[in-house]
Amino acid sequence: MSFIAQVTISIVIYFIIRIFNRSEKSLYVSAILSALSYVIVYLTTYEVLNVLATIHFMVTGLSLLFLFIAYNEIIILERKVRKIKKGEITNSEIFPIEKGYKIVFKMLGIGLVFLSLALISGLSMQSIFTANIIFKAIFTFIAWLIYVVTLIGIKFFNFPTKYATRSLFVAMWAVLAAYYMNSYLVEI
Repeated sequence: MSFIAQVTISIVIYFIIRIFNRSEKSLYVSAILSALSYVIVYLTTYEVLNVLATIHFMVTGLSLLFLFIAYNEIIILERKVRKIKKGEITNSEIFPIEKGYKIVFKMLGIGLVFLSLALISGLSMQSIFTANIIFKAIFTFIAWLIYVVTLIGIKFFNFPTKYATRSLFVAMWAVLAAYYMNSYLVEI
């Protein structure tokens, strides 16, 4: 089973839990269970030959997972804010917007920690830097930089949600591009 398939399975588990569990803590529950499912699927699929490589692939997958969760939650919050502005949400659907953004901010922080660990572990595993490793590091660093700018922008500069959504989307694609570019260059 490929790396992307494992991350996709975890994302599907996240969505299933979010759909069927409508409690206040459903985001936390779904994030934790989807992260655990990724770790379990990874450990059952691959043998642990090298601890550093295993940690690298785990934190890379978890960074993608949390980046996707944060991106999805920002889109959900933005849709709810638009509905509130249009007057389409009834009293039974009112939710604390600021609390939602704080939770997303925590998810961004967790994703940034995992992406930082992925960058550090990936660079520390290599003694010879080939073209595919350099491309992978560049795209991962671009994603990390976008992540940091988004996180700082939201925390300190009231970064508008639409720009945060766009930047997270670009960061997610930068990490995916790093993976696919690496796969493509290895095959050549």
